[in-house]
Amino acid sequence: MKPRALLAASLLAGSLVALPSASASAAVTWRLLYSENFSQPINSNNVAWVRDTYANPFDTITDDPGQWYRNDYGPAWTTQLNSFYTYRKEFTLGQNGWLTASLSARDFNKDGVIESPPSITTQALGGSNVAVMNVPESTGGAIFRPTNRLPDQYRVEYKLKTLNFGGKRNGTINYDGKINGYSPTGCKTQHPWGEGSNSPGWSGDASVPYCEWQDVRAGPYGYNGFHFLSIVDFANPAPRNNHFWHYHRKVLMDQFAQHPDRVGSGTGGRVCNSNTNTYYNYRDGNFNTVNMWISGMPNWNPGPGGLPGNSQWFMTSCSGGAAENQLSSAAELQPELMPNEYYTFAIERDATGYTLEASGNFARVGVKTLRFYRPFVVNGVPIWHYNTQASEYNGQFNGTLTQNDDFGSASWPNQWPAGSSYPDWFVIGDLYTNVYEGSASVTDIKLFVPETAPAPNLALNKPATASNQCAASEAPAKAVNGSWTGGLSDKWCALGSGKWLRVDLQSSQSVGRVVLRHSGAGGEKPTWNTRDFDVQTSVDGNTWTTVATVRGNTADVTTHTFTPRQARYLRLNVITPTSDSDTAARIFELEAYAS
Repeated sequence: MKPRALLAASLLAGSLVALPSASASAAVTWRLLYSENFSQPINSNNVAWVRDTYANPFDTITDDPGQWYRNDYGPAWTTQLNSFYTYRKEFTLGQNGWLTASLSARDFNKDGVIESPPSITTQALGGSNVAVMNVPESTGGAIFRPTNRLPDQYRVEYKLKTLNFGGKRNGTINYDGKINGYSPTGCKTQHPWGEGSNSPGWSGDASVPYCEWQDVRAGPYGYNGFHFLSIVDFANPAPRNNHFWHYHRKVLMDQFAQHPDRVGSGTGGRVCNSNTNTYYNYRDGNFNTVNMWISGMPNWNPGPGGLPGNSQWFMTSCSGGAAENQLSSAAELQPELMPNEYYTFAIERDATGYTLEASGNFARVGVKTLRFYRPFVVNGVPIWHYNTQASEYNGQFNGTLTQNDDFGSASWPNQWPAGSSYPDWFVIGDLYTNVYEGSASVTDIKLFVPETAPAPNLALNKPATASNQCAASEAPAKAVNGSWTGGLSDKWCALGSGKWLRVDLQSSQSVGRVVLRHSGAGGEKPTWNTRDFDVQTSVDGNTWTTVATVRGNTADVTTHTFTPRQARYLRLNVITPTSDSDTAARIFELEAYAS
């Protein structure tokens, strides 16, 4: 499969963007659904940490209290699991709460105090606002995910502004007083979700103390990393142990920062030089790899002392974009350039497959975009759990996962049956709770959906009324005339208190999306964009339901998507009209759509 490679990064702007289609020669036009630039501070202090008792695991295979570990390691493993408490924290942010931050932390001595809690905060950095994901202990985790499942077709993207999860800086893995991104103090091991008991390089005895489990900072199990962007097969993902994730990813892009001890006398894998389409050894690079890959079929019977996991297929320019069952990195980042330079990661899903995309200034090759398309099934090799709808799959890859181990046996039938479906969810960050430590900053997380035939604007030229108007030429009808580029009077403007704009759709309609074009969209000051407002619907003009609550807006155009509902009337209540001292409310256009 040949890659659809773009030679330079496409920095998406505005609400409609055309990109080369992964599956056809025609362009796909993406409509921006949500965007988060972290201009508003994140205050998670009022969100409590909640203890996870493992009463409701996602599965009984390798989730944190998984049966697989008990069967492999025996009663000693359960004792280790019970030696600490796990705490979680989640909160939503962004327009309509579309984005969720999820954190996990460990209370080692079970005294109710988390020793090294992870955090997600905001700050100004490199000319933009960013969310800083800080995980000071390898037993913690911090991720962003969507609050709701992704659409069946979408593009998700974001900018990575800084990355400090291991790898070399200026030729060494020892930087900022850390070892491959890890603090040098204390023990750091995979406890208690270790490799299978028969894995070489450790005793396999679950009764040994924490410090005698596999060391993640150095030695044959030493590595750090970060998930740039993953698509997973289960709802509401939260940080969990690393082996759990090996069974639940569909496609992903990640960093794999191995310690030289792990590389040993081998190559450590290979990295593609996309300028020459030749590979060089991982050990000769900077360890800040960009792996662009898919999960294939699992080993249905890993054998005693092993762990379940999916086959791994890597895409690079050196392979012509074909996915190969060999550890191959598509590029290497240059963290020393950040935050003055940044990297953009994106994943698209259309009706036939996935496209993975990474853009930026890569080591050895310079600025470019790497973009690889993979159909759902190639030569009998599927992308694991690719079907978001039951109609996309006929059950041909179904199987039974079987375990026969020293302390028990189990089987889990119908791991991919006909009639199943696995809606997509994305994950960004440190999602492992027994490996990975460091910090990263991200911004401009965006979700796009395909723009098909133009949807009718239900508010176009419909009767509009308002609290008042600034001038005769700035009447409420100007906000629904289909134009916002006709000059500075092509808008509704209002002064005074209690400012509102109301539109009568003239009949009950199914409404699921409202678009507002503020001051900047019409050519006036962006600081006059409506700052604080509510969007409401009504079937009778008397009883109103708030479908969007916006505070601190700075965008020229805002899109408000909600579960479609019947409405005849729409109302915009302006609370704070601008971000400066100007007191006038300005709306150049209000649009309404069914979805």
